[in-house]
Amino acid sequence: MIYLDTSVVGALFFREPGAVRVLDHLELLRREGLVISAWTLTEMASVGGIKQRTGAIDGATRQQALAHFQRFVSAELRTVEVEPADFRTAAVFIDAPLALRAGDALHLAIARRLGARLASLDRRLNEAAAFHNIACEDVPG
Repeated sequence: MIYLDTSVVGALFFREPGAVRVLDHLELLRREGLVISAWTLTEMASVGGIKQRTGAIDGATRQQALAHFQRFVSAELRTVEVEPADFRTAAVFIDAPLALRAGDALHLAIARRLGARLASLDRRLNEAAAFHNIACEDVPG
């Protein structure tokens, strides 16, 4: 099972540099099962809003990207809920020496609970996963 953090799906649907390489790599991993959490849905909405507010994209592009993302989630991904214990685990991960954001620590906690490999384009998150003995999937970006 591969747990995708927001950096991976955000790169795909907001057409970040390297999105084609990310998509090709995910295609290779599909058989293992691709998973996101409900938290990823919230973060994707936030990414779209930030990109629109900063002028990187317009409102129509944001809506289209999020609609494509929702269809992809429905067709290709399993979505798991965030559990109360995930928040407690994330709080412990934040205290580690790697200075994680709360959202990244939550992704890491969920991946650990699921026993999934973490797929992220975020170097610091991958370092934290290694620090906490959580397997990482090397996603080319």
